Amino acid sequence: MKGLLDRLFGTNKAEVALSAVEPSAQLQVREFSERLITIDALDFVGQFAKSPNGQFRLIWSDCNPEGTIGGNRAEGHGRWALLEQDRLICEGRLERPQGGKVANDGTLILNDWMFGEGLKGRFVAFRRDGTAIMALNIAANLISNGLSNDGTFAICQTANAPGSPDSCLYMLFDLTTAAEIARWEPETGWADGYEFDTAARQLFLIRRDAERIGYRFDGTMIDRDGWQTHRVAAGDLTVIRSLLGDAGQVRDADFVARIIAGLERAAQDNDVYVRARALRIRGELLEETGDGAAALVAYDEALALDPQVGVTRRADKLRKALSPGSTPVRKLSKFERQAERVGIVHEVIALHCGEPKLWRYHPKDAWASVEEAALAHYVAQGWSGAAAEGGLMLTLIKAASFARLQPRNADTYIEALYAQNVAFDEDRFSRGALIDACGRATTAQLSRNWAMIAATAGETPAFYPRVRWDHVSGLFDALGTERLAAIARLFADAPYDLRAGWPDLTLWRDREVRFAEIKAPSDSMHASQTRLITTILKPLGYQVTLAEVRPA
Repeated sequence: MKGLLDRLFGTNKAEVALSAVEPSAQLQVREFSERLITIDALDFVGQFAKSPNGQFRLIWSDCNPEGTIGGNRAEGHGRWALLEQDRLICEGRLERPQGGKVANDGTLILNDWMFGEGLKGRFVAFRRDGTAIMALNIAANLISNGLSNDGTFAICQTANAPGSPDSCLYMLFDLTTAAEIARWEPETGWADGYEFDTAARQLFLIRRDAERIGYRFDGTMIDRDGWQTHRVAAGDLTVIRSLLGDAGQVRDADFVARIIAGLERAAQDNDVYVRARALRIRGELLEETGDGAAALVAYDEALALDPQVGVTRRADKLRKALSPGSTPVRKLSKFERQAERVGIVHEVIALHCGEPKLWRYHPKDAWASVEEAALAHYVAQGWSGAAAEGGLMLTLIKAASFARLQPRNADTYIEALYAQNVAFDEDRFSRGALIDACGRATTAQLSRNWAMIAATAGETPAFYPRVRWDHVSGLFDALGTERLAAIARLFADAPYDLRAGWPDLTLWRDREVRFAEIKAPSDSMHASQTRLITTILKPLGYQVTLAEVRPA
């Protein structure tokens, strides 16, 4: 075995493959998941793939021979090996092996992500005895690959690489001739898996939603019209835009109806960005077909979701055209229109303007950010508060969600804890238990957990340096446990989406709590802000103000 280990780990030669080895004794292989294994006899920890018939197992590790450096690096080759009935039969070295596949005859493929920076990769294929079939350098990063069960055909998928002829492609190979036989752009999107019908010379791209998209071996889609119809019905905006931009597409009543139905589906997406774009496209199509009133409704709904969706001028122009001769009204500012669309209060704050991005409320105040200067304006009106965006609320929720926060969770983001996006089972807490803890929280509990959260940075959380204990305790006293639990309950429905977009200022006075989004002249509302406001704050009845800052 020593000779084998010397060959695996004792050379720095950048060889793609080494010679086959005499079959070893059957190795003890321990699988820890569908991808991770250990083999003590080879001192190996890494990933693996099995052949469909279960006879072969390909193993690989993107790590240097000593196991001390992995991932992006400039040296230290990774390794791969092929096992037959768990007996080692060949092995080799690559710079950064990834995504291995092995066929029923022992043919294998790997993506080599290669050393150093830059958009590049190498697609490699070997026979059962370790001899190389092909090693193709590609001027793009490699995403995924696939191999036919009989080992005769393979495919790889490349990522975006501006200016490269290899950018955003599927590349299909005949391994019997070691030749590329087709390449095409991913009109159907990135695949999550591949199936080959070698007899019919067809390939199927498999997506996470179980969609199977067929291609012939020359790269042409088998049923493009059917696929487009399916994707339109599913609300795929990329396909819808493509069809609307096709000058040769006949836009009859049936086509328009199918597009509108697809846009209605997209407008129900959980992603605010997608919903806003679906409404924009709907408005453009309705305006094109002569239904200006319905188009304006779609534009306004899109702008309410995302003020930066890009149809403000178009909507204003259409509104004017639909009301010719109407009595002129005072022209609203950009921020007044945005506040009106979201359904929140608009007010103007006069602040003193200094150097770029520096403001102050009182002439004697120190220059500060526009948010801190606006906070001084509200403090002068008797409010307490913090200019910490979502940092304050998220810290309060975290401190309230545990009777006693453990040190290992002190620096874990609350959205990860609520989504159970953690590595260890002991850190997976049920959403209901976290929310119930908020409903029973006490000041003593918060103080204890705050000490844990702020320990790594002194007096504030490491990731929210503007948040202090007096902010946490003050907001908690104003909210109370019932309202805090209600906020946590809505936050828990989409913690990663709702971690962003909180208004700049959180304000409280006695039991009253309100929020203010501060906008300097060059600012604008963002989709994440409108989503947070319409998902949590407005449904729970909180006053939200869009405060437009103007120079005093």
